[in-house]
Amino acid sequence: MILLLGGTSESLDVADYLTKVNAPFILSVTTDYGAELARPHAANISEQILTPATFHTFFSDHDITLIIDATHPFAKVISSTVMAAAQTDQIRYIRLERENGLAEGPNLKLFDDLDGVVDYLRTTTGTVYLSTGSKTAGEYAQKLGVERLHVRVLPTVKAISLLDDAGFEADQIDAVRGPFNEQLNIDLFDRCHAVAVVTKESGRRGGVQEKMAACEKLGIPCLVIRRPTLNYPEQAASLSELKALLEGTQ
Repeated sequence: MILLLGGTSESLDVADYLTKVNAPFILSVTTDYGAELARPHAANISEQILTPATFHTFFSDHDITLIIDATHPFAKVISSTVMAAAQTDQIRYIRLERENGLAEGPNLKLFDDLDGVVDYLRTTTGTVYLSTGSKTAGEYAQKLGVERLHVRVLPTVKAISLLDDAGFEADQIDAVRGPFNEQLNIDLFDRCHAVAVVTKESGRRGGVQEKMAACEKLGIPCLVIRRPTLNYPEQAASLSELKALLEGTQ
């Protein structure tokens, strides 16, 4: 049985491929929203939150022989812990991760972490548009002041609850599901008079190119947090590369 760790659009592509080739698999997601998106793509979905204490039992109970990690590029904790558990149980682990390769330019600035972005923004004034999700919005609010921020999140109860706890008002929130093209990004950024946009190096499928293009048109900086890097035993940058890895061992 294959364990496919989901949470990205790529994971749904992998699920469709595994279904097509009749490979038995479990698609693991962590939210009700993730499960809703996954249902058309997988017959066997698990919403169990896997932790270091439950990995090995889950692997054994479901006879897992291969793990395909297609979680978000910034899901460093889950990737590192699953990779370690797979090594302990001698289970093959393949990481599917989007390509990156951004280079700084007049309207594009790269940072290693949130603190680097905050240090830069403290030298500016005006509204900052956050498109980094709800999980870190509270930290930005604490360090910059919530009144400076406008945030885009998924329209879920959990996301709105986190923003409410951080002190965001309704008129500071765009709760909407993507994808977002360049023009929609321009409209959203311009509507709140953003002086800068904060995003993550999430790859083309994550919409970073459209955000960068919108910032270029508006003449405002796009501040991109570089993705964390791990030393994966096997890695594929696309579904075609993943297929080659899998087919090479059949």
